[in-house]
Amino acid sequence: MLKNKSIRITRAVAVLALCLCVAQLALLLLSWGVSAVLPDVPIRSLLSSEGIRWLFGNFTQNLATPVLVWLLLGSIAYGAFVECGLAVAFTHPNRLTYREQFALKVVYVVIFIYIMVLLLLTVVPHAVLLSVTGSLFPSSFSDSIVPILCFGISTVSVVYGVMSGRLRSLVDIFNVLTIGITFTLPLWLLYILAAELYFSITFVFS
Repeated sequence: MLKNKSIRITRAVAVLALCLCVAQLALLLLSWGVSAVLPDVPIRSLLSSEGIRWLFGNFTQNLATPVLVWLLLGSIAYGAFVECGLAVAFTHPNRLTYREQFALKVVYVVIFIYIMVLLLLTVVPHAVLLSVTGSLFPSSFSDSIVPILCFGISTVSVVYGVMSGRLRSLVDIFNVLTIGITFTLPLWLLYILAAELYFSITFVFS
């Protein structure tokens, strides 16, 4: 059952990746055709000298967005959350051993402390993560909310793994903090294709 579901997800991701590639190719040809036939239309061709220079010169810059960082941090947090057993602990607390139950209680304490620290950094007057006008949105806190959540999830996951005995060495901790990237590899390919298509559209119609 799970294998069939995984196959369906992989097939869907592959189809989506193909659609993004086709859309990119169509945009290349469309921008070239429209600019050639209708030179007065404000559309820049991706196959012109300017467009080719933009494609090669801005590829890295197009990928270097906050979404790329969020995807990386989210992958780390997801892998740690699943591999440390915290996902199962939250969904099936009655099936835990005594040591795992104790580890879960420690996790609740860590979560409480983490929330209290965030409140001290955001709620009290003149908190350091507020903006210069004292607002929460936008502020340093709102700009870093995804890293804050990912760091919190990764931290409590590792704490649970260590306290429950699932993580017995530094190598185990390193593995759970990196394995999530292998889980999300298809998303990295989709991100590259989607980001390039998005910025290509903005170039053509800007």
